[in-house]
Amino acid sequence: MTPVTPVPALWPDRFGDELYRFALSRVSDADVAEELVQETFLSALDGLATFRAEASERTWLFVILRRKIIDHYRRQARATQVSLDELSENGTTEADFFVPENGHWTGPQAPASWLNADAALEQQELHEILQRCQERLSPQQGAVFAMRFVEELSAEEICQELGLSSANYWVIVHRAKLQLRRCLEKHGLGKK
Repeated sequence: MTPVTPVPALWPDRFGDELYRFALSRVSDADVAEELVQETFLSALDGLATFRAEASERTWLFVILRRKIIDHYRRQARATQVSLDELSENGTTEADFFVPENGHWTGPQAPASWLNADAALEQQELHEILQRCQERLSPQQGAVFAMRFVEELSAEEICQELGLSSANYWVIVHRAKLQLRRCLEKHGLGKK
């Protein structure tokens, strides 16, 4: 079988919309998504000589885009730092809110059931509310949250990518979850 030679001039027409939708679903900002797709095409063009056709052009471009998204999160996370000194004076720890082994809420801290979300809102509205709540997170919280729960990277990978200590990572995740919970409850989801 003859290896397929990539044709960069066709990338925008063949893959642009799909790459854009993927990026937009990860960063929730149209301008940033467009920029990430453009960066992907430029990186692919620069690395064209290294393309070995072990994967399809589409797969190769998506791998590059995913890396660009992680780089975006890394830049965003470095915009602000969460100090461990900012923990509350009452001595609460992550263990008061989350199970250390799996990061899930502890019993008393678990959000109320959101089963009424389907009755109260259409699925699209729920998605839009969640997206707006995510946009209210600090840049660092948003980056860590997206890397963990959208990109599904492990805590270790995120700490390595963003240069965070494990303790700082868990503080950021804890605060992001609490802020998202408050925002969603404010919009009528959860506690009544």
